[in-house]
Amino acid sequence: MEKAGIDIPCSTKNDILSTKSTSAEEQKKQSSICEGRENTKCNSNAKKRWQILKQALLQRQKSAVGSGDTVSVRRFSTFELLSTKLISTNEKEHLWLQYNCSVFPEFNVDIRHLTQQVKVDDLIGFNNTGNVCVWPSEEVLSYYCLKNKHLFRNQNVCELGGGMTCLAGVIVAVCSDASHVLLTDGNENSVTNVSTIIERNKTLFGKTEVTGRELKWNEREKFDDLSGQYDHIICADCLFFDQYRQDLVDTIDCLLKPGGTASIFAPHRGTTLQAFCDLAKVKFNVDVQLNYDATLWQKHQQMLTKGKEIYDENIHYPVFITLTKMDAKELKIN
Repeated sequence: MEKAGIDIPCSTKNDILSTKSTSAEEQKKQSSICEGRENTKCNSNAKKRWQILKQALLQRQKSAVGSGDTVSVRRFSTFELLSTKLISTNEKEHLWLQYNCSVFPEFNVDIRHLTQQVKVDDLIGFNNTGNVCVWPSEEVLSYYCLKNKHLFRNQNVCELGGGMTCLAGVIVAVCSDASHVLLTDGNENSVTNVSTIIERNKTLFGKTEVTGRELKWNEREKFDDLSGQYDHIICADCLFFDQYRQDLVDTIDCLLKPGGTASIFAPHRGTTLQAFCDLAKVKFNVDVQLNYDATLWQKHQQMLTKGKEIYDENIHYPVFITLTKMDAKELKIN
């Protein structure tokens, strides 16, 4: 969905977005920011959740600036399915990283992240979470798209709520020979950044048409022109917005062709995932999988041994949800 206005890469040694050039002070600030999202309460309404997050960020930022020690608690941020290296540029306000994957050595894309200080006031609202850093669910969705690129060949694909990078959608555009890939978020700053990423990687798209667009799930009248245009929708960790959950279901239903598929990765986050599935069952055949990739499952099992203070599967492990749009006959029976 719409996600945060500024994208700060997570900054431990093995994080997806780590770079040696990041200073210790920046690491502490970035670590605090990324941790804030994990501590929000799953079942509170969105406004209360972000007010809590704002206060936590303010306190942590003060602590990070005033201390010479590293942050004592580092929450989980990556399954290490992808790797990055810093690309030298003359841009002062942006950080370009090249994403790679050891399983697919021929793959690489350049992704731009924002480096300036996150303004906590920009985090208040349902439209701002995913731009703080690339979260585990987006990482897993990206890896899934890379491993299953054949699923998107000759298809029209849309990423919903892709945040500041739309990483998974860019990977589909580069690797799958899709007909068209639409990269969307509800935040204007995100879409502007994604447009820059598209321009940077356009020579890698081959014959695939790639576009970016602002798309807010609760403003149906603004995307009616996309109705029934897409074979496949991808989405990562966008299910916890209580007041927009039905809007997400309706948006997927609007965009998909009859028989179309949505591939969604999201952690349980309390009852939020189940709440989404209950709403989706009215319009889709719903399949939910926990163990869907051997490599990821092994990493998941290893992380469970570290304890909840480091890795909590409720908020860190992405469940794989597949929605298949029912045809008119199925809807009538249902």
